[in-house]
Amino acid sequence: MTKIVILLLAITLYWSVRGIIQMFQRYNAILVVFYFVLLFPIAYLHAFILGIFGSSKKQRLKKEVAARVKAEKMYQEQMKDDNF
Repeated sequence: MTKIVILLLAITLYWSVRGIIQMFQRYNAILVVFYFVLLFPIAYLHAFILGIFGSSKKQRLKKEVAARVKAEKMYQEQMKDDNF
């Protein structure tokens, strides 16, 4: 029984730390600190949810690059159409 509780606490701690790291990567560090100081229960829950469901920095970067490539292709096609 105690092993299960320790395992659940370890997983919860992992997700929380992962979420806090993502918050510092996404938002201004000073605002994150104030968020945790002033609204700790809400901020902790937010970090926990980000830790479970949030995308990693690599995934967010891939999405951003894909969006930029798509926009560049559309721009190139539009320039070709305008030249003819």
